[in-house]
This record gives sequence, structure tokens and C-alpha cells, in this order.
Amino acid sequence: MLYCICRYLRGQKTTNQSHRRPLKSVARVDAMGFQRTFLFLVLMCATVVVHGQPANIESRYKQFLRQHVKGDMTMQNCQGVMGYLELTESDGKTCKVKNTFIKANSNQVRAICTGGGTPRGRDQFQSTNSFPVIICKHIGGDRHPHCRYRGSPPSTRNVVIACEQGWPVHYGDDIIVG
Repeated sequence: MLYCICRYLRGQKTTNQSHRRPLKSVARVDAMGFQRTFLFLVLMCATVVVHGQPANIESRYKQFLRQHVKGDMTMQNCQGVMGYLELTESDGKTCKVKNTFIKANSNQVRAICTGGGTPRGRDQFQSTNSFPVIICKHIGGDRHPHCRYRGSPPSTRNVVIACEQGWPVHYGDDIIVG
């Protein structure tokens, strides 16, 4: 193979002996490699623009979404969802007393941090739009994984969330509407 490349670079025609086809130009292979690298970099830049969270916020944002934003949540799903999420108090063993789920998508909730909310203290914003929420309350079992939960019927509330650099990272409170 090296012999063929050397002959090609010297301008001598050669063929791939096993298939009797001319070898690809080395310059063409390099150009294709450059094109692939360039395309990869463009896609990576587009990903940063689309998702755009700073690295130090990304994990907190994802955790917030996982724990509090579920558009298809129902009160009947509380036991299953809370068990799946394995939510506990800060000690990692005690059952979490309650958890609130916002029935919305991530863009609707993020809008609270980017103009769709009213400032309420340090880094906290109250939504100007109301959202249906489901509250899952602990009803039995004292240690994970034996926690039992019951869901409340959906209620319409304005939510208060903490935001960092335009990204929701913590569920603070909610206010019943009407």
C-alpha cells in the first residue's frame, strides 16, 4: 500500500491490485477529512447555541427538569414517578415529604427565567403565567425504597423558581391562582 501511495505522489499511475481500480487521491482523502472535521465543529457549535447552558449550570438544570417538570403527570402517577425518581431528603434515606410537578414543557418553564416571570428576591422569579401542578405527598413508609405517595388533583398555580443565568435550577414555591 505504501508503495502505491509513493508511486501516486510521484505522478505514476497505479491501481489497487486487488480490485484493479485507480487509488483515491491522497489530497482528496485529506480534503474529505477536513470536510468531516469542519462539519463536526459546526454541529458542535450549533449544539452549544441550541442548548447553551454554561457547564456549571447544566447538571442543576437537568436535575430541576427531571424532578419538577413533567407535562403528562397525573395524580395517579405519583407513586410510580416518585419511586422511579428515587427522591429523598438530603440524607439520601428519608422519604421526601412532598414534591411538586409542573405540568408543562421545558421551554414554558424556562420562559419564567427569560422574561416570563417577576423578580422575587435573589435569583427567584414568580411566573406571570399560571401552570397546572400536581403535588405528590408522602403518606407512609419511612425509608427509601419503601416510601408511599399520594397525588393531589391538579391545581392552577403561579410557580416561584430560582434561576441562574437564565436557566431554572430550583423549585421555590407556588401560589394558588383564583
